[in-house]
Amino acid sequence: MRPSHAYDPDLHDPGTPAAAGGCSHHGGQGQEDQDTCTGEAVVSFQDPHGDWQSGCAAALEQLVARGEIEPLGQGA
Repeated sequence: MRPSHAYDPDLHDPGTPAAAGGCSHHGGQGQEDQDTCTGEAVVSFQDPHGDWQSGCAAALEQLVARGEIEPLGQGA
């Protein structure tokens, strides 16, 4: 399980949807639950490749439920 952080635009590459405060998790093609996206980033986390991604409240709930990231406030 990867740690999560409160959304921090400085963790994301400039010019990306994540840096602009959007949900990069649901922005990727093939996300079966992208219709639940609220759009506004609330969490920053690293994907399995080590790249920083952002997630909306729905993405946070989905990723925690799947055991992919820790709930906010649980990381070191």
